[in-house]
Amino acid sequence: MRWFLRIFFTLVLLAGWIGLGLLYVDFTLGSSKRSQPVQVQIPPQTSLQGIGRILEEKGLIRESYFFRYYVIWKQKTNLRAGNYEIAPGETLDQMLDRFAEGKENTVRIDVIPGFTAYDIADRLTKNGLDGQGFLKALNNKTPKFAFEKQIPNHPQRPYKLEGYLYPDTYYFPKKEKPENIVNAMLERFNKQLVELKIQEQLQQDSPLNGNKPMTLDQLVTVASLIQREGQVKSEKPIIAGVIYNRLQKNKKLQVDATIVFMYRMKGQKIKTVLERMYYEKHPYSTYAITGLPPGPISSPTKVELEAALHPQKHRYLFYVTRDDGSNLHYFAENDQGHKANLRKREQNRQRAQASRQ
Repeated sequence: MRWFLRIFFTLVLLAGWIGLGLLYVDFTLGSSKRSQPVQVQIPPQTSLQGIGRILEEKGLIRESYFFRYYVIWKQKTNLRAGNYEIAPGETLDQMLDRFAEGKENTVRIDVIPGFTAYDIADRLTKNGLDGQGFLKALNNKTPKFAFEKQIPNHPQRPYKLEGYLYPDTYYFPKKEKPENIVNAMLERFNKQLVELKIQEQLQQDSPLNGNKPMTLDQLVTVASLIQREGQVKSEKPIIAGVIYNRLQKNKKLQVDATIVFMYRMKGQKIKTVLERMYYEKHPYSTYAITGLPPGPISSPTKVELEAALHPQKHRYLFYVTRDDGSNLHYFAENDQGHKANLRKREQNRQRAQASRQ
């Protein structure tokens, strides 16, 4: 009889340990209560172990150690790459069903550095989202972030939030509201605003060298000009310095990119800036106005924001592209030097043309 009791208690103990083990596994494959949807991207060729790590990093499971074994046990190993939005109450089994069927419920939107609001709206529309609603929200939505209240309502500015739509990769539900799309981009901008301590620096020191304090909107406008004018990172603080030098001397900025933006506002696309366009009377024509245009002309990144905050100190007043394939510029302090740089550029063009013949 004793041997029977020993076997019985051993089995009970073993069952207890197995039960505890299963509870632990179940606990690790669960998650804390979620109140917001979670965006998940599974890249192509990701292993089961890799998918488990992604879910763990996103807080959708507590621990990925048992994930692979659980998926094999459930016979759902054929999980497909894609972009998914996981609802707050969605269980792991429901996620696996979605991944196995490849039912993507989000749209990937890439906002490229230098994009305008028009460019972003076009990309949204092409991906099945409400591009026109997005443009309307730029002027009409309820402010969510403190910096929005600092942006002026300029009557000649097409979209109030132009320049604040931070370049990045976004994933939106297929029927996402335009206001939520705008807020997602503003949230990324706000992150840079905090990380770079832009507000604090503008209060302490103006990039305009002792002139009256610079506003956030002026800084973002300068950053957008830098973004459109410079392609090489090392040159951007130099270009920033040229812009500030011309502003201090009350010289017209003569930034070709503002002419391109001006025509984009009119629904016209131009590949080159023609002489006749330079002097057209328009608030965004920096060949016709003195000072900054009414607002930003593109979406700058952290690099341009930093350049606008910390321009290189020099005496340059001019720059011109070298047109030698380097994407670099020649810089000059006066008209004479600028004319010499224009001759250099023409020589580069002639050499390039000769090499193609």
